[in-house]
Amino acid sequence: MKKFLGVVLCLGIMTTNTFALEGELGYFGGATPGTKIPTGIALAQDKFNFDDQYTLPYKEVIYLTGEPIVVTGTLDIRPGEVDLDSTSGDYKETYIIKAVSADKQTEISRTLTLDTIYVKNDLTNQITKSSEVSNWTEVVVADGTAYNLDADQSTFSKSIIEDYTPGVKYYSGDVFYNAVYTSGGDDDNATTLTVDSRVYGYDQAFAKSETQKRNITVDTGDNQYYIEETPMTTMSKELAYSGNEPIAISFAGNFKELIKGEGAITYNMLVAGDEVHPRDRSGAIYVADTKPSLEQLTMPFLENMIGHPAKSDVEKMYAMGIFDMHPLGFSEQQVVTRGEYVKMLVKALRIPLPNLDDRRNKNNAAKENPFKDLDTSHDLYVYAKAAFDAGLVIGGDINADDPLTREQMIVFNVRAIGLLRLGLGVVNPQTPFIDDNQISDYAKTSIYAATKIGIIPSTNGYIFPQKFVTYQDCAAFLNDFIDYLRYDLQKDYNQYIMM
Repeated sequence: MKKFLGVVLCLGIMTTNTFALEGELGYFGGATPGTKIPTGIALAQDKFNFDDQYTLPYKEVIYLTGEPIVVTGTLDIRPGEVDLDSTSGDYKETYIIKAVSADKQTEISRTLTLDTIYVKNDLTNQITKSSEVSNWTEVVVADGTAYNLDADQSTFSKSIIEDYTPGVKYYSGDVFYNAVYTSGGDDDNATTLTVDSRVYGYDQAFAKSETQKRNITVDTGDNQYYIEETPMTTMSKELAYSGNEPIAISFAGNFKELIKGEGAITYNMLVAGDEVHPRDRSGAIYVADTKPSLEQLTMPFLENMIGHPAKSDVEKMYAMGIFDMHPLGFSEQQVVTRGEYVKMLVKALRIPLPNLDDRRNKNNAAKENPFKDLDTSHDLYVYAKAAFDAGLVIGGDINADDPLTREQMIVFNVRAIGLLRLGLGVVNPQTPFIDDNQISDYAKTSIYAATKIGIIPSTNGYIFPQKFVTYQDCAAFLNDFIDYLRYDLQKDYNQYIMM
């Protein structure tokens, strides 16, 4: 079948280096809207590179005086770079913060440079990082008093673990530091800020989020204050349709993606200064993306889908470049094959393609082929190999031409986002579906996990696990799956944690 849309809007060649994922909040309780998710147009450019420096809008709450003081400014990030082909390595990461309060009475200037070392575990596909301070300078001016960081007495330690699943990169870890400040030119007059923070985050094609849960103690020598604080950031792509108003125009409208971010800080001063009114001891601070990005998405005119209930779902698949067959040959009742669905997931999740052109000859390519039943010359091979490299499929027989069943689709989806563990440890998992007894044993765990996170199709209580997936079914199921990645996954990282 003739192809209609290329992969140019969806995929790039595999890269061996990636910038560190975490740190878009800066580790000091501030909030930013996050760094931009690249558009498909940007990724399609031959010279596309991720930025090696970012400047983000920034807000932070200062507690050194015993009252919460909000400062606004910028956070400059110079992230480190990880070589994914190496089992270990190191890099430097730098955070520069400059912010001032609305009344100009409080300001902060901070520079933190960390030496980070990492090690990769190929068995688990996880990277563990540890960071120590190589340079830390900071001055806080609050209520007319200058607090100067004593770098010799201060300590900072960070440890993060990143988990690379086929479609989502998750991370979590801890940050602990003691910041010792002297004020009034008296080295004996020290204020110590002790912070114990847990970090959670993820990064994927449609959204990314980071949340920190911080326990803060401020010790002035004469008084102690205690604060619970939760900063967060989320950057996401929102999909919307715009119809064209002129009658004499060749296309009725199109979908578009708006890429924007937002950050927030919630805080609760459980122990505050005497001058702080109880109603002012807790609050929420917000920071918005001032430069959202917009990308228009193209889609064909599907004459045979006019009035069809799956029309919008199918159009979204074309708009996102996931469906690529010529619209004149498209049939919503055609059954999707396993190989075609693997290709769809690779494109949707932006799993990087291997560069097969770099291979010296076909004999070497054949030796590296992990599949017994898929030749390297097959149109689907590059996608199957990308899925294999990412851990979405295993070697051996991929059965690319076999019809895709609903239970197989769910197994692929759960594996793609690395959440199979949610169905593990359950003895004889019983799903809520009437036809549970028709689910294959190998798929029970994945379907149980999919039920818990709400990415599973159901028809009046039935799942029809052995039913073949048609293109109209596939469009609806993939839309629900992608909406989970766009909108619902982030709720687990910010709304639920901040409540």
